[in-house]
Amino acid sequence: MSAPPVQYTRTEDDVDIAWVERGVGKPLVVSTGPMLPLNLGWEPGGVWERLSRSFRVVRFDPRGCGLSERDGVFGSFHDEAMDLAAVVNEMGEPRVALMGHYIGTPAAVIAMLNEPERYTHLFLHLPIPMGGDRSGMTQHSEVSDLIDKTVENLLRLGWQHHDEAARRALLTMIAPSADEETLRNLSQMMHHYPSMNRLFGLVREMRDLDLRKELRDVEIPTLISIPSEEEGFDGGYSSMGRDWARIIRGARLIVATDHTPVLVDNAPTISQIADALEDFIGVGEAIRTAGEATRTILFTDIEGSTSMVDRLGDDEARAVTREIEQLTHTAIREHQGVLVKTMGDGVLAWFAAASSAVEAAVQIQSQLATHERYSDIYVRIGLSAGEPIAESDDLYGATVNQAARIMSMAQGGQILVSDLVRGLLQGRKFHFEDRGNHQLRGFRDSIHIFSVDWQRATGDSTPLEGTAR
Repeated sequence: MSAPPVQYTRTEDDVDIAWVERGVGKPLVVSTGPMLPLNLGWEPGGVWERLSRSFRVVRFDPRGCGLSERDGVFGSFHDEAMDLAAVVNEMGEPRVALMGHYIGTPAAVIAMLNEPERYTHLFLHLPIPMGGDRSGMTQHSEVSDLIDKTVENLLRLGWQHHDEAARRALLTMIAPSADEETLRNLSQMMHHYPSMNRLFGLVREMRDLDLRKELRDVEIPTLISIPSEEEGFDGGYSSMGRDWARIIRGARLIVATDHTPVLVDNAPTISQIADALEDFIGVGEAIRTAGEATRTILFTDIEGSTSMVDRLGDDEARAVTREIEQLTHTAIREHQGVLVKTMGDGVLAWFAAASSAVEAAVQIQSQLATHERYSDIYVRIGLSAGEPIAESDDLYGATVNQAARIMSMAQGGQILVSDLVRGLLQGRKFHFEDRGNHQLRGFRDSIHIFSVDWQRATGDSTPLEGTAR
């Protein structure tokens, strides 16, 4: 099986990031740092091929390495978190599961801490040591510094100067109990690392990164995977993973069946991790509703929620957000909608009838506009219709992604709908304004967008059916 085609997105600071995806089901975004090239791991027996049987697996090259922008670009862990966020935004999914692999774990955690509402689950395989002086970690600072410098020197000798002895020494440190075949496979994989220079910088940055305080505030479900330990050998990977599991409240820990931590093709750990993730994130049979159920998808979002927090303070802003959530939930329920999930400052819901979806949207905007407490708070709403993928208690697919994109185009106080939604409302008393064709990210063809004149809908009982102005 060949590697999936490469796509590009751009970060907030205008860096081009390469990413790939394969599989169906719940989205799983993987952060590996600069270690694993995008084209490896998709063959039978590879870790990404195995995970793509159950999830929509998304991988990316961080800035400065691989197929992403490299000239003059060198990023920190925080920059890599920005790269990850850009890929998540490009996917169009409201929420995703997140996996951090070894040196990619810091970027995954930082991205999750920056926008916790975007992520459903956090899975960390071989989390690296973090914590500044690491006084709370198993290893002492002096020993850690010595290990870091040794690793950096072995990387330079082995991959910049092609010293086979240095290469073998480093591999033995990474996988001390690996057999000869595994070491050969690992050496071959490391030959393809996108940027050893990038690794040098991250080894140094690891010494100073301290997220222990923030990790104690992690609230999303977290699973940590570590290799097993041989008798009499307290492996560094295992002790680090145990430390992470102790810091993150409610984190679960799984121990691999073999001693080799690196996921080379056909490693026994791959199947164990895949099974654990399927149980942890939840994988039901994906049911495509094509030909069975056309649904209208509704997304809402509070515009300027950050400035609202600055203006009102954390407690008051959260109270207002909860009240708006309740108002929104009531409107969805009263118009026979199904609330799929609440996401930070907005919701995702679906309706069997397009008219019910628009009526719910109109009710939300009308009640916010006439309520004294919310008169200066604006919600944007986007609707699309189609045949999404229903899996367990969630919805996925192009229809859902399109509704999210349309919502992101709306201004506060606006309701935007796709041409298909408008077409389904022929014979109904709604008024529309033509907003033209737009190219939505992630969609090949442009989409015709209309805004709903909800003020007129609430103030004029005379039908003007399916009118576009």
